[in-house]
Amino acid sequence: MTYFVGLDVALKTTAVCVVDDHGNILKESSLITDANDINQWLSQNGFSASRIGIEASNLTIWLYKELRSLGHPVTVIETRHAKAAMAAQNMKTDRNDARAIAQMMRTGWYKPVHVKSDESQRIKTIITARKMIVNQRIALDNHIRGALKVFGIKISVTRGRGSFDKCVRDLIAGDGELEAAFEPLLEIRKTMAAKSDQLERMLITAAKKDAVCTTLMSIPGVGAMTALLYKSVIDDPARFRRSRDVGAHLGITPKKYASGETDYDAGITKCGDRLLRGHLYEAAAYILRPSTKPCSLKSWGRNIAKRSSMKNARVAVARKLAVIMFRMWLDETQFEKNEPLEAA
Repeated sequence: MTYFVGLDVALKTTAVCVVDDHGNILKESSLITDANDINQWLSQNGFSASRIGIEASNLTIWLYKELRSLGHPVTVIETRHAKAAMAAQNMKTDRNDARAIAQMMRTGWYKPVHVKSDESQRIKTIITARKMIVNQRIALDNHIRGALKVFGIKISVTRGRGSFDKCVRDLIAGDGELEAAFEPLLEIRKTMAAKSDQLERMLITAAKKDAVCTTLMSIPGVGAMTALLYKSVIDDPARFRRSRDVGAHLGITPKKYASGETDYDAGITKCGDRLLRGHLYEAAAYILRPSTKPCSLKSWGRNIAKRSSMKNARVAVARKLAVIMFRMWLDETQFEKNEPLEAA
């Protein structure tokens, strides 16, 4: 008999459902979220599963790798597909979700998600950690600016490292209460800046030592952070059948709605990695700047800007950039500024 298993994973417990090839529920249980416990339960009940399904989430990445190491055929399924199947149920429970996932494994109505390598996960973790620190520092700056406006103290745009800190200290000097209120914030801000710089240096060093990243960094506007982020998100270029699929994977392709007499394109799908999409957009904006040296990609983008808008041109260049970076990675070639652009 063929068995299909659905796992609905939560922080403490995991709902398990086993169905046969006819869709009949054979056994259900709620287990501790641990690969060894799940493996023991399947072995004790004699279930040698053909497919085991887990919905994509941060926690399931770890569980997927642990179960795979124990020899189980685990598949991480796309969240939107899982949500559509679960929405057909009358009640939302962990037990019902596990049943839905098991039936998806049986019917094959799911889209598998690529689980990145440990190296890519670690690089992405460092990048997102640095991004979090930078965002929190910006939020802290805005809080300090807003709080000082109450007392009529306005901070102008500051330039250079340490100038914001010095400007605030100079403006509140001699006011004991304000100094007591803002001194801890300035110290925290200083620590944030130091830690952000530390992570940035670590990432730049890693990018310079990586052959793929140094190749990608030959493109104008693509720095160490963008190259590392691109490499960690794509992870394995062999999983894409065509170069143009990368643009769709990163959510930089237009939405399409065609039903009956209605047929139109909307904005981009935004279904991929948001951070990488932002980095590619910034790189595209740099390429399209008037001061940037001429190249085929810049000319192509500025022609789109003439027909449409600069915003649309940046999005188009970002998508084209993602495809070009993919081909450069596969072909191990440097960026050619005046090379004719192929359709992608």
